[in-house]
Amino acid sequence: MPPITMQPAHEHALIPQRTKDGPRRQRGSRVLLVEDEPLTAEVFARALSRDGHEVEVARDGLQALRRLHDRAPTLVVLDMSLPTVSGADVVRRLRADGHIDLPVVVVSGSSRAQAGLTSTELWPGLWVEKPVKPRDLVQVVREFLRESD
Repeated sequence: MPPITMQPAHEHALIPQRTKDGPRRQRGSRVLLVEDEPLTAEVFARALSRDGHEVEVARDGLQALRRLHDRAPTLVVLDMSLPTVSGADVVRRLRADGHIDLPVVVVSGSSRAQAGLTSTELWPGLWVEKPVKPRDLVQVVREFLRESD
């Protein structure tokens, strides 16, 4: 399996930072995981929960937008190929609704160019191409939350 490819959504690259005490977890971090494939959603949610995150799962774009409106998460993990509302439209709507500082980690089998999403629309965000191992997703979320502190 090829290594995951991470593409920063902006010219500011995601730079892993280490502390002498190991990874810093953001206490009380709420992750909205938007994934329509049930097994993938379950595996990713379990891995993120084990890492100490409160995880809420949305199965489609419309459900994600409702959950964003009800209670804003600390970070969104978002698939691009979703029923009802595409991942790219979810990003555009959440930015238009004022969630301009909400980090979005896109986990997708397509490229950002294929999704038609610009760097400016995604920022602050990161694009991770599938396939991605759950532990790698957890590491990306950890590093991104640490960067946003």
